[in-house]
Amino acid sequence: MTSSRSESRSILFVCTGNIARSPFMELTLAQRLADTSAAALPVHSAGTYALAHSGVHPVVAEELDNRGIDASGFTTTQLSSQLVQQAGLVLTATRDHRRLVARLAPERRNVTFTLRQFVRLIQLDPVGEIRVATNGPLEALAQLANRNRGLSAGSQDDDDIVDPVNSHRRLFPATFAAIDPAISLLAELITGLKDLSRNRS
Repeated sequence: MTSSRSESRSILFVCTGNIARSPFMELTLAQRLADTSAAALPVHSAGTYALAHSGVHPVVAEELDNRGIDASGFTTTQLSSQLVQQAGLVLTATRDHRRLVARLAPERRNVTFTLRQFVRLIQLDPVGEIRVATNGPLEALAQLANRNRGLSAGSQDDDDIVDPVNSHRRLFPATFAAIDPAISLLAELITGLKDLSRNRS
């Protein structure tokens, strides 16, 4: 059985203003986990330069509404060392965000990845096995991805998710399309590991 500390570990998504990419990641994942064994997993997001008390960008809110997700209660959060310390897995929109998180909390570098980098590394597992860590499913995923950093192949330019804010509206669908497959895989992995942890406890 996992400890109370591991159960309280959250997953943290990070972008710049916390109004588009990271809240889309947070709210989409929360919806995917809602009716699963991992429904109680804390999911948060924050921005490296977030304006206090702002809401989700209107285009993002519209997209989420089309998916049956209510973003009206969302409020932006400024990234802090405490948020990073509380996270079992930190996933950022870009490599620059990853560097800022590592600078803020160097000791959490091993659990910090860009979202697309994380998916790429997870799928590089040579034996197709994720061992369930004693301190929870998020740590198990982070351990595997970190172990596979040296196996990484392909262009790291693909790890960045473009910021659609202050750009042409047509960039938003491309941003959503870049995020969706990663969130789907993440939800499947978390739920599967959560079920496996329960069966072993």
